[in-house]
Amino acid sequence: MLNQQWLHTFLTLVETGHFTRTAEKLFMTQPGVSQHIKKLEAQTGTPLLQRFGKRFELTPAGETLYRYARRRQDD
Repeated sequence: MLNQQWLHTFLTLVETGHFTRTAEKLFMTQPGVSQHIKKLEAQTGTPLLQRFGKRFELTPAGETLYRYARRRQDD
């Protein structure tokens, strides 16, 4: 089972589009957000984000996980 806290951080990151804003919204540090994403990537065994400096795009696996997280949130 996926770590729910890391999944929530991932969902918030995708929806805000910014690591720092995600950290502020979740009352975390920006490195803490990055760690959650790295741990989630390790848990899933695949990259979820493709980083371009401060920007990022979801990988196909990231898109799939985002849809999964949204469905879980809506339940």
